[in-house]
Amino acid sequence: MNGDWKPTVLVLEGVNLKTIIFPGCMVLARFHEYEKASEMILEQLGFEITQLSEFCCCGASLMPGVTDNWINLSAYTLALAEKSGADIVTLCGNCTSNFRRTNLYLSKDPKISDQIRSALGKLALSYSGGVNVRHLIEVLIDRQKDIRKLVQRQLTFKVAVAFPCQLLRPKAIAGIINAQDLKVMLKSLGVKIIDYPQEAECCGATALLFDEELGINKGMLKLESAKSHGADVFCSSCGNCLYQMDRYQNKMYPNNSDQKIPVISLPQLIGLLFGYSEESLHLRLPEVFALGFEQ
Repeated sequence: MNGDWKPTVLVLEGVNLKTIIFPGCMVLARFHEYEKASEMILEQLGFEITQLSEFCCCGASLMPGVTDNWINLSAYTLALAEKSGADIVTLCGNCTSNFRRTNLYLSKDPKISDQIRSALGKLALSYSGGVNVRHLIEVLIDRQKDIRKLVQRQLTFKVAVAFPCQLLRPKAIAGIINAQDLKVMLKSLGVKIIDYPQEAECCGATALLFDEELGINKGMLKLESAKSHGADVFCSSCGNCLYQMDRYQNKMYPNNSDQKIPVISLPQLIGLLFGYSEESLHLRLPEVFALGFEQ
């Protein structure tokens, strides 16, 4: 798009538009472009992005076997969000699951509720369970009619989509979200989505923590499945998956760069549809942009 282009901002009603983007540790440390692109497209959709002055890990690094106190970390951030009057949009499947798990336990388990109240009370905080937690995918699916109004151009490249594992299971925590809904939405926006056999398989990022070779092999299976079925670009919306599929490709293919496939985050993909430049989205994928756009 030309340098004079300015994004149209929608005005939405009937929802709490005051929103905190919770990036999660991996995104905060390594994928600022994912967080920034999420902020850009949510603001264009009419959401009011607010920042927490303090927050902490969702507790994923401690659960489930290290300590039951992991839930206090999650409750602390939720308490801050409730105090600010904002809901949370997450960029990580694990964070989404942990926050929702905390809300569920708070409402169902008196012992855990007492533990949370006691821990938060020491910090002059409280939490009633009133913060709505949604992953970015859920927000975009819910607002897809509004998103269609903002599409400025069509993408010519073919995209393989990965879905955060923890948004699908366990059902008691994840709810009823369907991984196919994301693909349906993107197709409705004109994105060329490909199907591939390894689509529902784990990317292997978690395995990197205890068996790097196993994790790398899992990631390679998924990437090669996507590429062999026609994908030009691999798209993810989870920090762990981005870390595995993007940063670990040098270890997957140290001697064969032709095997590599460009990786992009979901909000960057949406941002391209909205007309944002690759520079504003912090994209460095000349092989993708060489494929061109349809205005």
